[in-house]
Amino acid sequence: MKDATKNVYLAIKGDVVIHHTDLSAMKTMDGISVPDMTITEEEFEAAGGLVRLIDGKIFLGKTDVEKASEEAIEKIRALKMQLAETDYIASKIAEGSATTKDYAEKIAERQEWRAEINRLEKLVI
Repeated sequence: MKDATKNVYLAIKGDVVIHHTDLSAMKTMDGISVPDMTITEEEFEAAGGLVRLIDGKIFLGKTDVEKASEEAIEKIRALKMQLAETDYIASKIAEGSATTKDYAEKIAERQEWRAEINRLEKLVI
């Protein structure tokens, strides 16, 4: 026998969103008989349990700005790793075992990575 889909009941209470998996609990605990929104547990979990009030409306999950910020943070991490992996170039040049001409391409790449990091940091909230 297949399990019935379980629901999560959402309601605005003051300036927050409350959630319950049982309507009678919502009424008893919060005095709310009718939820403002009903979603499945799967939808609730897909939103990471993140449910809040934005501009007076119930919002599930992360905003596009939050998602872009997280993506920017990941890209920044990757670029900083690339910079760290090529830090040896500065040492070689400083010690005289290489010249900037020897590593001109990689130095140009590093400058691009830094510029991209600077651009991405503006997206981080």
